[in-house]
Amino acid sequence: MADFTELPVYDGVGDYHFNRYRVAFKCPPAETKQSLARDFVANFPAYLTSQYATVVKGDRDFESRPTLHFHGFKMVPFPNPAQTAIFPPPTIDIASPHTDWVVKIDENDNLGFTAQTLKREFMVVSEDGPTGFGVLGIPGVSPLIDLIAAGDPMEVNRMHFLAGRRSWRLDDGKSFEVDGDVLVLETAAVERFSHKAYMRADAVLGLESAVPDIWIAMLNNFVAKRTLVRVPQRLRPGWKNKNGIDYYIRSFGDGAALSGDIEFAQQKRLGLFKTILPSRK
Repeated sequence: MADFTELPVYDGVGDYHFNRYRVAFKCPPAETKQSLARDFVANFPAYLTSQYATVVKGDRDFESRPTLHFHGFKMVPFPNPAQTAIFPPPTIDIASPHTDWVVKIDENDNLGFTAQTLKREFMVVSEDGPTGFGVLGIPGVSPLIDLIAAGDPMEVNRMHFLAGRRSWRLDDGKSFEVDGDVLVLETAAVERFSHKAYMRADAVLGLESAVPDIWIAMLNNFVAKRTLVRVPQRLRPGWKNKNGIDYYIRSFGDGAALSGDIEFAQQKRLGLFKTILPSRK
């Protein structure tokens, strides 16, 4: 058996989730969009790592393609009857011991890349052990494990909690139909939950609500680490701004509704994220 199995969005469950996050900035005199894109891809773990998530280059390839290994943090206060205003309660990471794997599937015109979510098929004791190695979850080890314990918790925990793809692109602003002589770095995704157990966990733990902060922090890290000059943009209908990052988030009951969304249609028309949806087999 291969080390990983792909989790295509069409095999996911629940609504289709479509989102776009972007930042516009001036191109430094000594740089080009190509040089900045190469740096972003080469140093992706440094730009993504924040209080919300970490990522490292995977130590295993999938079908001769490189992988990335993520952990997203979902911190909540740990109940403590003795807590006071002076000594706030400690927090716990309710996403632990779960991690997520993705595989790079293209270089997006050498201006970024696209990643496909995966299910891990090999043993990792630190993650498989708390699930009881598929026999039964160990109660109390993790709120997430407790919520996915129905059926085979080890198999569910090995899955990226989302099925689908995310893509990144750094290109001229005109390629995105934004104002001014600027460059834009954007990430976009089409995803669904990979298993019904994650839908249940999301209803209790708010897993998906933790996702926006990851990409907002990543874009802000890139701007800050490269000392780029941000250029604020007018917001298109449906877009919002948080911490200097413009974003658009919508959910759809099926693929047809997704295809009819104006922002999904725009990125498709402009050819920004050509492989964000896989071909149906």
